[in-house]
Amino acid sequence: MSNDNNQTANPPASLPSSTTTPQQQWKGLTMDELKMRRAKQLVLREVNRASLNYQLSNARENVSQNGIRGLLFSDKTITGLKKADYAFLGYKVIALLVKLYARHRRR
Repeated sequence: MSNDNNQTANPPASLPSSTTTPQQQWKGLTMDELKMRRAKQLVLREVNRASLNYQLSNARENVSQNGIRGLLFSDKTITGLKKADYAFLGYKVIALLVKLYARHRRR
């Protein structure tokens, strides 16, 4: 049975020998791999930019159709809200702001 602790490690080569070429020494990425990674990142950036533009245009359209409440609620919620619902939501928001203001004054 062999014991792994007793095995000796090979010492690292201090200087490259004159028989090895620079390509044999290089362990990094090749130029083609670097180009492919850069192209992939450019494509991902364009996809993300297009996605953000789409989301922004939808938000603008929703606001233009439903006013500022279009940012806060979905279309189904907006169509279902009545004046009493708006009054209740307004009351809750004002109560929250009064509570925050009172807490801020105590400091």
